[in-house]
Amino acid sequence: MKKPIFSLLAIVLILGLVLAGCGSKNDAGAASDSGTSSEAKGADSGSPDDQKQVTLKVAFFQGGYGDVWFKYLKEQFEASHKNVTVELEGSPKMGEIIVPRIEGNTNVPDVVFLNGLDQMKKWGPSGKMVDITDLYAAPMPDGNTIQDTATETALQSQQWLGKRYSVPWSQSPLGIVYNVDIFEKNGWTYPTTWEEMEKLANEMKAKGIAPFTYPGIYAGYLSALVFPAYTQFGGDAFVNKLTNPQESDIPDLYKDPAFLKTYTQLESLFKNGWIMKGTQALDHTASQMEFLNGKAAMIFNGAWMENEMKDSLPEGFRMRIMPIPPTSDAKVKEMMAVADSRDWGGIPSASKHIDVAKQFLLLASTEASNRKFTELTGAPRAFKYSIDGMSLSDFTKSAIEMLSAYKTVSYIYEPQAIGDGPSGVDFYAAIASGDMTPQQVIDKNVGAAPDKWKEQQKTINSK
Repeated sequence: MKKPIFSLLAIVLILGLVLAGCGSKNDAGAASDSGTSSEAKGADSGSPDDQKQVTLKVAFFQGGYGDVWFKYLKEQFEASHKNVTVELEGSPKMGEIIVPRIEGNTNVPDVVFLNGLDQMKKWGPSGKMVDITDLYAAPMPDGNTIQDTATETALQSQQWLGKRYSVPWSQSPLGIVYNVDIFEKNGWTYPTTWEEMEKLANEMKAKGIAPFTYPGIYAGYLSALVFPAYTQFGGDAFVNKLTNPQESDIPDLYKDPAFLKTYTQLESLFKNGWIMKGTQALDHTASQMEFLNGKAAMIFNGAWMENEMKDSLPEGFRMRIMPIPPTSDAKVKEMMAVADSRDWGGIPSASKHIDVAKQFLLLASTEASNRKFTELTGAPRAFKYSIDGMSLSDFTKSAIEMLSAYKTVSYIYEPQAIGDGPSGVDFYAAIASGDMTPQQVIDKNVGAAPDKWKEQQKTINSK
């Protein structure tokens, strides 16, 4: 089985030029046509007058990246596929809206883009999503392939039980976003160790400045701290066991000191009063607005934040995103950030235009589409492509620098893995609220792990 990746993402991850694909664009187009149905061939050539008219329905999660990139894809695809009309449907609640439609085969779109891999892992093996493993080797309009241009982390995350039911969408760097003006005004620099961060947080608190905030009702944003801490405290050996465990590892894996150290570090944010008052009642927009208004000096967030708040950014506001500093007792004494590649695009099996949908996914994965995504959203995609000549904000540049200059983590679980919370308890929220101590969370997970392992084995064996 493949091991999870915890690699220093070199400049080539985002800044490297995409290797040229074999053959010319004309050759690529011919190869693509030969592997598709007459419907897709018709979409690629000729006049719309003598071809079947197609409406391709594309549904997507409309979160921090907005809908502007999908509007670009619609324009590009319709220009090259004259008989196709792309119908877009975006919603912040698409993850909830789409479930009954796909599982009930009712009003199913031809293409869907969602955040998080849980649904893909469920729908793929159950036959609700098209197996697009072969699409990874198919030439895109620019002659390259997804297999050659997707990041290694993305290639692993988009594979499940030996097959691929999705292509990568975004790469979502998470870290600590800080207010540059507050730091400069007070003569502060971003810490390189967690002990320096603790000292800085106390100085901020003494001056009446809340050190941190985060989207309180979405406590998972705290993974910006927790995921790097797992690797810093446990090292690669611990994380390999967590993401690729054997039966003999259960339940003792969940007694590993890395869990207690990580959860204690998380708890310290709240016990020391470093989190802005009222944070736990705020959603992502409200907490980000408080940060932009100077109510907190730092916020646990991601590279999408600038685009998500573009209409509310105060004039001249400056912010940067940085990784998590290590503690003095960390096994891995490196600053780390999360490089999440779990967002995806796929084709429901009930799609009426599967071959045309495949062409849409290929167009969406080209270097031109990747560059446009970064240009429009300020965030990177999970592909290797050049940003030369692009006009990017200082915040976007800081996100790309964080990916290229620091160690990054991305937790890619093998099918038998039962995650970091087998009890099902939302430990982020439980620790933040004080409802559970770190040790209570650990005890709960240790107790639940054996049954969760058996349950997961049954699920795997039923596929």
